[in-house]
Order: sequence, then C-alpha cells, then structure tokens
Amino acid sequence: MNCRPRQLIISLAVFGTIVACGTIPLKHYYEMNYLPSTHWTRLSPTPYPCTIRVADFGIEQAYNRPEIVYRQSPFQLQYYYYRVWAVKPDRMATDLIYHHVLMSGLVANVIRRYDQSPKPDYDLDGNIEAVEEYDSGELWFAHLALTINLTKISDGTSIYTRRFDLRKRVYQHTPEYVIRELSSLMEYIMTQVIHDLDGKFAAAYNVSALPADTASPAPGNGIAPSPREVK
Repeated sequence: MNCRPRQLIISLAVFGTIVACGTIPLKHYYEMNYLPSTHWTRLSPTPYPCTIRVADFGIEQAYNRPEIVYRQSPFQLQYYYYRVWAVKPDRMATDLIYHHVLMSGLVANVIRRYDQSPKPDYDLDGNIEAVEEYDSGELWFAHLALTINLTKISDGTSIYTRRFDLRKRVYQHTPEYVIRELSSLMEYIMTQVIHDLDGKFAAAYNVSALPADTASPAPGNGIAPSPREVK
C-alpha cells in the first residue's frame, strides 16, 4: 500500500494549521562585526619583521552550533531557535581576530595557512569558552570568554597567553543589541592583545623604550578577572 498520498495530506493539513494560526517565524541571522581602529601608540614606528599565522580558534561544544546561546542561570543553557549565527561562531571569531591583527600593522605579515608566503614565525591561536547572552533578572549582559596564545614556531616556545572573561551590559533587550555588545567586547579584547604583543615584540627585537606615558603595560601572565564587566 502506498502511504505517500496520506502523508502528503497530513503534511498539508499541518502546514494549513500553522498558516491559519499566524505567520511562520523567520530565522534571523547575526554576526559579530566591527572596524578595528588603526590609531594607537606603538613602541616601534614600523611593523616588527616577522610573520604571524592566525590559526583556527577552537570553541567549547556547547557553543559550537548555529543557534545563539542565552542563559538565565549558571547551570542551564538555552538556545534561540530563530536567532542564529550567519557563520559558525569559531570561524567568525577567527576572521575578526585575523582582520584586527592585519589592520593593526603590528607585524610585517599576517597569514592564515602554512602554505602561504612568507613562512610564519609565530602561531596565534586560542579557544572560545563562551559567547552568549546572559540574563540576570531585569539585567541583560553580553558575555564573551576566550583564551589567546602566541607560540614561536621554531621551538614551540609559548610567547604569550592571556585569558579574558568579560561582560557588558545590554540596555536594549533584543538579540541584535547583544550581538553589538559582543562585537564591542571582541574589539576591546583584541585591542588589549595588540598592545600586549607590542610589548613582547619590542623586547624581542630590542626596540628602545618610549616615554612611560606612551609605553604598553608591563608584560605579565595576563589573566583577566573572571568575569568582569566592561562599561
């Protein structure tokens, strides 16, 4: 017995019921985005003579999906069904980091793959621990947590590691404004990273120190408070 006509009738009936009850919800697609500032005080007047490869960043499995995450508790994650990422969040973050390093002019070359020229001197990689909307009662926050590492390829030496775990309040309670503030957090993080790397490279390439009011913060292990709010 061929059941297809019956299945078709049932499907049409279900579709008709949805239409009768209201319009079908449309999916909305979002991405983090910002234009990095190229105006900043550096320790070297010219790019450092090296090449950085920006590797693909990892991401925690709970966030490795198209649906945007929101939570109201530290113990429960929820997912928007009709609010989704336009690009996988790990790829989106990697692209933003690549473009920020490239536009900063910090080093002579920035590449994405080993088969590109010139041969890279350093690997920049990391892991995304959280990228989400966090609702605390009547307060909404954008929450972004990630770790960034710089490794010297020739000997595997870890040059730099820093973990960020930041929140920023969202005053308009819509997913679009959450994404705007997540973008702002990413820009803030990468601005800090560029200043940190400037200090590392200045020491490595024996760049003369500039006056204290223009120098980068002293290098440290770079562990940020977890989490803290960025105004």
